Formats: sequence, C-alpha cells, structure tokens
Amino acid sequence: MKYRIRHSTTYTYTSPVFLEPHLIRLCPRSDPGQRLLSFELTVSPQPTGLVHNIDADNNPFHLAWFDELTSEFRIESSYLVETLKTNPFDSFLTCGDRLPLQLTEGEQTVLAPYLDNSSLIGPGDEELIVSLCREVEAQGGGTVLSLIQTLNHYLYSRIEKILRLDQGVQPVGTTLRTVRGACRDTTLVFMAACRVWGIPSRFVSGCQEGDPDQPEGELHAWPEVFLPGFGWKGYDPTLGLVVADRHIAYAASALPEQAAPVSGSFRGTGAAASMAHQVELAIEQ
Repeated sequence: MKYRIRHSTTYTYTSPVFLEPHLIRLCPRSDPGQRLLSFELTVSPQPTGLVHNIDADNNPFHLAWFDELTSEFRIESSYLVETLKTNPFDSFLTCGDRLPLQLTEGEQTVLAPYLDNSSLIGPGDEELIVSLCREVEAQGGGTVLSLIQTLNHYLYSRIEKILRLDQGVQPVGTTLRTVRGACRDTTLVFMAACRVWGIPSRFVSGCQEGDPDQPEGELHAWPEVFLPGFGWKGYDPTLGLVVADRHIAYAASALPEQAAPVSGSFRGTGAAASMAHQVELAIEQ
C-alpha cells in the first residue's frame, strides 16, 4: 500500500516563550516492512538550526533549535510511504513454540532493556499485571504465538478506547483498574505482560489507516515483540489486529517517552500552552 500523509502539530502559548531544542520523530523509518519514498518537514518559526540524524534506538529524528521568542510553534510533515508487510505470519519461530522463549546469550544482552519491567510497572501494579498474565494463559492455547494473540484480543475486548489529550502514558495499574485507556496506555499493558513472560517488547509510535473513507486520521501507538525468526513483530491491542501493511511506524523504543513524536520544552514566565494536531491520510493508487 502507498500512503500520502500530512501531519501538523500546533502549540499555542498565552504569551511569548523561548523554545528549547525540540526532538521531532515524525519521519517514518525505512525497514523491510515499509519504504519511505519522499519526506518534507516545515517548522515555524524558522529554526536557527535543523538537523536529521539517527537516535540510540535507530530511529530517524530531527533536532530543531531557536533563538527568538514566539507565541506559536508549528510542525508540519508531509510524506509518501509504501508499506510492504502484507503477510504478518510470513516466518516461523526458530527457538521452539513454547515458553520460556529461548533467546541466545547475545540476544539476551542486546534485548535486556526490552525485558526490564521496572521501567513500566509502578509500585503495587506487579500483582495486577501478573494476574492478567495468568488469566490470559488460561485461555491462550499453550504456544507463544497463540498466547500473544490471546493477549491482543483480551485487551481489545476488555479495555475501552478513549481519547486522552494530556501528555504521557498512564500507569499500567490505572488502565487495568479503570478498564479504560488511550492506545498508548493499552500498548503499555501489552508490553508489561509480555515482559512478565520473558518476551522482549517495545513501544511504537506512528499512524494507522483507520477508515479509508475518512480523510482525518490520528497518531497511533502499538507494541512490537521480538520473536526469533520473525524479528520485531507488531500487534495492535487497541484495534485487535496483527500489524501488517495498514500501519506506518515512526519510532520504536523500550521506553514510551523515547518514541514520542515531539519532545521538548519552553521558557516563559506564567505562559501556558495548548496543542492541536491533524493527520490527513490518502491512499495512492
């Protein structure tokens, strides 16, 4: 599938502010699952400097810095991308199909951050996530792939999707207790459950096709798990899908904040900020 996407984010301030350097992760990555064909980025006010590099997780990013006060900060990206993964089950597990997942010594070293649940689970939440895992295991069919798919469907059917405009990811325990969360919140629960099982997981930010008859889209988040033979494999517990060619990934990391589409701060006495964003998506024939 080929998608032409325009994404805009606008921050408005109640009084002029000085923008600190901002990291922008809105450039889709190129990998075996998707190919970036063109990309343009416009930042207003005009930055003093703008560079395009690769971060510690191998994600493309832009760094912008400024030297003037402003009452509005606007980021607009436009790109054409081709998604290539039509069959998400195009491989097989090379480590056996039962838990515990048999990772090599080298894989265990490299994947250690993606197995660390201390960064995801807050005080008192461990019992909740372990209880979730046990409930899913009772329904899961025994194999690694069936267990992950059961978790995906379980979260899709149990957690009500809501739109949260405030920043950040809510604690795993809050999502499980209230049974409500944005896509990024459900993603965190999925990741924490997989790490309990010893399955490496990471947070992905990007966008998803949604309803092709509606030009308006939204930013999206979903998890990927590392499975020997497949590599990083995406699931979408918010929509109950296995990720294939209808998702476009921007960035992925062991920590959600390291995959945020935009991160940065501002200086301004008494100034408050509001944000608006828009995603327009069209399928190219």
